[in-house]
Formats: sequence, C-alpha cells, structure tokens
Amino acid sequence: MSYTSRMFVYVGMLMLLLSGMMLLSFRAATDIVVTGSRDHLRHTALRKQDAIREQSVALRNYTSLVAKDQRLQEYLFIVTELEGDSKSLARYYERQYANLPVDMALILSANDEVLYRRGGARGLLAHLKQDADAMSGGIRLYRDRDGLLEVAVQPVEYEQQRIGYVVLVRCLDQAWLQRMEEPSDDYLLFFEQDNRMLWSSNPLYRGFLIDFGDRMMFRGKEAFYLQQVRLPVEAKDMPRLWFAASETRMLEMLNRYRNWAWIFTLAGGGTIMLIGWLMIRNFKRPFRQMMDATEAMIQGRLPVIRRSDSRTELDRLLNRFADVLDALRREKSKVKRAHRKLQQTAITDSLTGLYNRRYLQEVAPALFAQARRDRRYVTAILLDLDYFKSINDRYGHLGGDAVLVHFSRLLRHNSRANDHLFRIGGEEFMILNVADRPQDSLALAEKLRELAESSPATYQGEHIYLTVSAGLACVTGVTGDTMLSQLMRSADQALYEAKAGGRNRVVAHTSCTNACGRGDAGSKRPRLSIVREARD
Repeated sequence: MSYTSRMFVYVGMLMLLLSGMMLLSFRAATDIVVTGSRDHLRHTALRKQDAIREQSVALRNYTSLVAKDQRLQEYLFIVTELEGDSKSLARYYERQYANLPVDMALILSANDEVLYRRGGARGLLAHLKQDADAMSGGIRLYRDRDGLLEVAVQPVEYEQQRIGYVVLVRCLDQAWLQRMEEPSDDYLLFFEQDNRMLWSSNPLYRGFLIDFGDRMMFRGKEAFYLQQVRLPVEAKDMPRLWFAASETRMLEMLNRYRNWAWIFTLAGGGTIMLIGWLMIRNFKRPFRQMMDATEAMIQGRLPVIRRSDSRTELDRLLNRFADVLDALRREKSKVKRAHRKLQQTAITDSLTGLYNRRYLQEVAPALFAQARRDRRYVTAILLDLDYFKSINDRYGHLGGDAVLVHFSRLLRHNSRANDHLFRIGGEEFMILNVADRPQDSLALAEKLRELAESSPATYQGEHIYLTVSAGLACVTGVTGDTMLSQLMRSADQALYEAKAGGRNRVVAHTSCTNACGRGDAGSKRPRLSIVREARD
C-alpha cells in the first residue's frame, strides 16, 4: 500500500472516530436530558403533592380552630338550644374568621340545619347527607360541577353535648389549578377521569383524550410526559390529579443539539479531509518530484528541481536532493569537458593542434559522401618539410618542434574554411577537402609552398629557413571511388615525384590531371601542368 493510500485510510479512520464520538456524545446528552426531564417531572409532582397535603392539613386545622372557639360555641348554643337569632352567630364568624383561606363555610346544627352559609353550598348539603360518615369529622372529597370539593367537617360540642358542625370547603377547580400551576404550554396540572381531561390549568386542553399506555399525552406535534399527583384523600370514582411536562421543547433542544452535532461532524470531517488533503499534497509534491527526478536519472538525465522555502522535513530533503543533482550536474559538466578534451586529444596532434591520422579515418567517409552527393572532387594535399632531419640535427628536437609549430600555423592561417588539416606523422602534413575544381587545391598547395619558403621559423632568436614539397591527388564523386587508401597512395606518389624532382615543388597526380581534362573539355582551356617547380 502506498503512503498516499495510507494517508487516506488514516483520514478515514479519524473521520469515523469523530463521527463515533459525536454520536456517543449525542446519545449521552439525550439520555441525560431525558432522564433529567423525567426526574424534574417526578420531583415537581412530589412538591405539588406535598403542597396539596399541607393545604389539606391547614384546612383541617382551620376547621378545628373554628369549632373549638368558645364564643362561637356559646353563640351556636344560644341559637340551637335557646332559639336565638342566627344573625349574631353570622356576625361573629364574619368578624373573626372572614379572612380564612377557604372557598365556602357552613355552620350546621345537630339536625343538619344551616345556621350560617358563606360562599354558596353548590350541592354540598346533598353530598353530606349522602355520606353517612361525613359528620363524624375529617376530610372528604366530593365532585362538583366545576371541580372537586375538599370538605373538612368538625363537630362542635358545648358542655359535652354536640350542638352542631363547622364545615370548611376548598374548591379544587379551574382557579385552584391555575394557582397551583400558572397557565402555559409547557406544564399542565389537570384532573382526569376515564381518560378525559376534565379541568386543566390551561383551559385549551380541557376535554382532551389521554392515552396512558406510556404515560404520555400527545396534542398535534406536542408531547407531554405525565406524573400522577396523589390527593390527601383517596375516594372511589373520583377524578385523578396529574402533572404534565411538555417534551416538545426538550425534543426541539435535542434536535438542535443533533443538528449541531451533525454540523460539527460534517465541519470536523471536512476540516480533517482538508487537512488530510493538504498533508497528502504537501507530502506528495516533493515525493513526486523526487520520484520523477529519480526516473529521469535512470534515463540518463539530470532534471532541475525548484527549491522550496518551506522548512518541513520532506521539503528539506527535496532541497538536499536538488543540491545532489546540482553537484551531479557540476560533475557531469566536468566529465563532459574532460571527455571533450579527451576526444580532442584523441583526434588532434598535441604539438601542432592539427587533426591526427585517427580523425582522418573518421572524417573521410563524410567527405566522400558529400562529393558523391554534390558530384564534386575530394582532394588531398600531402606536404612534407624538406631536409627536416638536418634541422633536427642542427637545432635539436626543440628546434624541430618550433619549425613544425610554425608550419602548422601557416597552414591554419592560410587554409580555407572547408579544409581539414592533418599532421600525418613526423614532418608530413595533409589537407583534405571537397572542391569544385582540382585547380583550386593545386593553387592552395602552391600558395603554401611559397609562404613556407618566404616565412622562416624562429628559434632562440635565430631564423630557420624551410621549404616544403607537396603532392596533390583527386577523387571524383562521379566515379564513386571513395577509397581513402587509394587517395593517399596517389598523393604519396605525387609527393615522391616532388621529392625526386628536387624538392620545394608541387606535383599533381594523374587523377587530378584527368579530372581537370574532363572538367575543361567543353571550354577547351589549356591543361594544367603536372609539375610546378620553384623558381630560383
């Protein structure tokens, strides 16, 4: 597996880890929120249950307080036993107990005759008469048209004789529910019977049907969790009191949290992908450059790598690799220069700087091919310094070398651009070229002979006069004869004739004479002489 693939795998693993952590966080938050909401619902219901119980105890205490009031007992005795006016009893109650936090108050005689009434009975007497145990005292619950009636009954005794009853009532109706729980859409306090909401702190929910399967209530998109609030007195066929908390906001909060979790997951994943892509790109760029450079080196090239200003490890390695390539290029340049120098040394004469016999073998095929292609002539001028051995004997080898260098300069400075100059060996030199007419090469040979004769060499302040003999040979491209050895033999024969004829002269081989004859046949010009001697 490549490093790039591994980087993608690692980035994918990081994304999975991030997604898993966000999912686990959402699940944990959901559990915490739901559990906290249920606990809050239960604790709130218990607090309301305690508050209702305290109200019930207070109602019983108020009833006992009124029933044990001696002045009230005396007034009640006067009214019931002495047939006095009940108005005095009513005025006393209003004066003493009008501020009690109750909704209704009744004072009854022992015969259940109403002596005082405050707040309306609302069918209370009928409930008391139907309940045989009601007058024995305690707390009773009765259902009324608008709610429940919490009734506290306390007998009134005077001188160990029961003379009546004090009845205080608290109405558990719509107003009471709203006092216990302010109207809202988030929390409800309501009475229910037969799965129907009878009275509620929020009137909008009155008459709503309830499904107690999961202790939940639904109204459109709203959902409520339910918790029963037990009343102080359990009565058969009585409505039950419930406290409900809306789960809609909690679910909305969880949905928002879930959406944010997804957003953070996607943002985190995108960030990880971006960082991973940048890491892969920053890793791949120098690595790819090094791979391409290595491939180019395998193919024999030394590419140029642009250096990076970054200080990362890979970029520093890439810069060092670029330094290595620069060093290799420098060494390659040195090797090329040395190779060119070796090549030049291999094909040139170290003393005169002219081409040697080895290069003659290399350049000749190209000249012959050019002559065939252009239907021209390959001419060879073979030159030999006269009496060179005598010069060596008189001036030594250094003097002879000075003469050779002097003559090579004459050749170089007076030859044509397409002339190839060679030192064949010792004091022998050769000029090889492609010419339109052999006469041009013959004229060049004569010119060089005259220059050599008139331009002495200088060694240690002394002039060394020299002469040169030359032989000229030609090969025509028309015949197709491209043998270098034949050309050189012909030139050597002509040189031999020049030496034998007294030296310091130019002799043209018959190959050049025949070529001149063919070239001049149409013009009827005089034939070129074979031998040109130096004039004394």
